[in-house]
Amino acid sequence: MDTCQFTYVSLRDGIQRTALGVEQAWEVLCAKLHRDGPGLPNGKHYFTISVDGPQLFAVDTESDSVYYHECGVWCSYVTARDIIIGTIPDDGTGCPPRATADSQQ
Repeated sequence: MDTCQFTYVSLRDGIQRTALGVEQAWEVLCAKLHRDGPGLPNGKHYFTISVDGPQLFAVDTESDSVYYHECGVWCSYVTARDIIIGTIPDDGTGCPPRATADSQQ
């Protein structure tokens, strides 16, 4: 499965955090997370599986900018950096669930 990881500074507490997501079709994310509106133009869309990060995010493939989706609008992460595109093994069970703080212990 294709993945994307990036580091950002949280607006909530000013702490540097890292998000990891698994690529999913925009239509799948809309159904799963009850979102509306178009996908990010030139974007690859990701379901976040790490504890930190938004429920979903997208990366503009032309500019390597990272965006989160809020109230039907795509907003750019100003502090996003260290963007890493990679893969994880696909065990055939579908998208992994999102990690929780309890699952990290």
